[in-house]
Amino acid sequence: MAVPKGATTARRQTFAAALLCRRTSLITTLILLLSKWNLYVSAVANFYEFDAFADVLKQQHLHHAIIAYNGDTEQTQQQAGLLKDNALRALLNVASLQFYDVHQAESAKNATDFQRLFYHDSPRVGIYVAQLEDVLLQQYVLGSNVISVDTIDAGGYRVRVDVGSRFNSSRVWFIMSKQRTVTAALANVRRVMTPLPLNISADITIGVRLDDNNTIQLFDIYKIQKDWLDIEPKGYWSTAEGLKLNLRFHQTFVNRRRNFKGLQLVGGIVIREQPADMADLDYLNSLYHKNFDPMQRKTYQLVKLMEPVFDVSFQPALRKTWGEQAPNGSWDGVMKLLLSGEAEFSLCPMRFVPNRVHLIHYTIAVHTEFVFFIFRHPHRNDIRNIFFEPFVEEVWYTVIAIVALTTLLLQLHLHHENRFFINKDPHFQTRFDYAIFSILEAFFQQGPSTDAFTATSTRTLIFSVCLFSLLLQQFYGAYIVGSLLSVSPRTITNLEALYNSSLDIGIENIPYNIDTFEKTTVPLGMAIYKERVCKNRERNILYIAEGAERIKKGGFAFHVSANRMYYILKELLTEKEFCDLQDVPFIPPYRIGIGITKSSPFREYFTTTIAKFHTTGLLQHNDNQWQLPQMDCSLSQNYEVEVDLQHFLPALLFLVSAMLLSLAVLILEIIYYNLEKSTKLARLCPRIMPKPKLEFIN
Repeated sequence: MAVPKGATTARRQTFAAALLCRRTSLITTLILLLSKWNLYVSAVANFYEFDAFADVLKQQHLHHAIIAYNGDTEQTQQQAGLLKDNALRALLNVASLQFYDVHQAESAKNATDFQRLFYHDSPRVGIYVAQLEDVLLQQYVLGSNVISVDTIDAGGYRVRVDVGSRFNSSRVWFIMSKQRTVTAALANVRRVMTPLPLNISADITIGVRLDDNNTIQLFDIYKIQKDWLDIEPKGYWSTAEGLKLNLRFHQTFVNRRRNFKGLQLVGGIVIREQPADMADLDYLNSLYHKNFDPMQRKTYQLVKLMEPVFDVSFQPALRKTWGEQAPNGSWDGVMKLLLSGEAEFSLCPMRFVPNRVHLIHYTIAVHTEFVFFIFRHPHRNDIRNIFFEPFVEEVWYTVIAIVALTTLLLQLHLHHENRFFINKDPHFQTRFDYAIFSILEAFFQQGPSTDAFTATSTRTLIFSVCLFSLLLQQFYGAYIVGSLLSVSPRTITNLEALYNSSLDIGIENIPYNIDTFEKTTVPLGMAIYKERVCKNRERNILYIAEGAERIKKGGFAFHVSANRMYYILKELLTEKEFCDLQDVPFIPPYRIGIGITKSSPFREYFTTTIAKFHTTGLLQHNDNQWQLPQMDCSLSQNYEVEVDLQHFLPALLFLVSAMLLSLAVLILEIIYYNLEKSTKLARLCPRIMPKPKLEFIN
């Protein structure tokens, strides 16, 4: 329905009048607030502090800030009213602000309210504290009344959070002191801040306003030793020049604070194979016995390079395991040391596993672990290949058919010679077995006597068979000799071929190795573990020394850390045997880093130093010291050719079987001969023993 034009005009006039009234009211309120502010601006020049704080946020590239004040004092009430002041407006243009009135927190008896303002999942946050001398700000913001609080994280795990987590590199503090002299201000700073759990990564700037009210002297404070507060001049801020920092403060705190003054830090490390005749530190610092705990010892020696750089010492705490979680949620090994605070970090690499990543931090990778199935590759996979491999099955069947055909054809020729009296030899044989042996003699290049056959057709047949046998033997012998002299092809090069082979399969008895197979979702890996490894668990889950002995014997594939096993096998195997080794990967190589406690202030030190080790080549040099040099197996190919018993066994089995068969037939012939005169037996079985031939000598 259409609205009358007069009604529309009336509504517009009413709205314009209301808007004018609101503007008038707002302007009046602003005038009153600014008037009230102008009454106190000569006494309290707080907008200088806001300008200085805004410059600190810009210099640190921060976009989140918290302003903590005491709303119970006249001065901080004026600060709360600064929302309309140009200084606070400039601060709002730099970062998003949150205000924390410590007076309201004290009234509500809520000691953790300030902690809830932190941006836990966002970048760093700046915190402005209006007055260091305020007792309530000391208690509820700086946390002088809070020792520690146990909280439950999103995953349901109990995490211990102490007040020291407020003073790390993710919190940028700007704290103003109202003392009028620098000496008195710094004395008060030392009195208030020394009991607090500050650390070396703390980013705290103390501001002291000088007499002219236009300049703020800045100081940087942190702690290395527990009971001593370090205070360094940082620069100044003035209305004329803005923020001016000393040159060294344009660097990161890791580069500025490099002197730990002999601080001793405890690190957890796993030792499992230490020789009984070596002390702990001698073993960790030694380059001998490289097959014992190489991953842990090489990382320990890498981290030890940091000691002279920072004037710090690392005290190893030895454990037997890296850390497994019990059903009740507790941990053992190195993880227990880290979570309880007994150790600051691990001196050995820790795997990145899901149930650890929310409890500890990691440095960048310091080690790459290669884990393989290692075995001596057999020269032949199939025991029949050594004698039957030169020809495929169709060729062998063809040869057998030719032998049978030529035997029948020779029998026909023998009847021909006997029928037409071509062969005048009185001992000439026409029996079928004679034809069989004659053909076999020709095939095996023995050949019948030259005068055994007279007919040209028969001799042509024998000649053809001998020529065919010569070609056959040349092909066969050349392949056998050539295959022995050449490098045997390796066919067990993947997991499926290993599973289908006749090799026994085992794994090293070490927690992370067994855990890998028990939690794998790869069907072939599950089949290998359940059907091959667990079929005889006691025999197939072995310690590394036992596995090395079985690899030496052959016919056994062992899943183990490659570098450790190669060091052992180098001492056990000959050069030729070592070059027979083959590795088959089940899991890809995994990179592992050093574990550090969640609240540790030394995380950046470890991470940046290891990165420098990598770029300068120290990390690679340390790896090379522990890596077994690759052997040149091309020199071992010129060894004397030998055929071992395993591959010669089929010929021996054939001969022994034939001998046993002939012995069995001999026994039957003897029994038959002794019972040949029995009438019943004579009726049932014809005579098979040859009759004696009578020869007359002229």
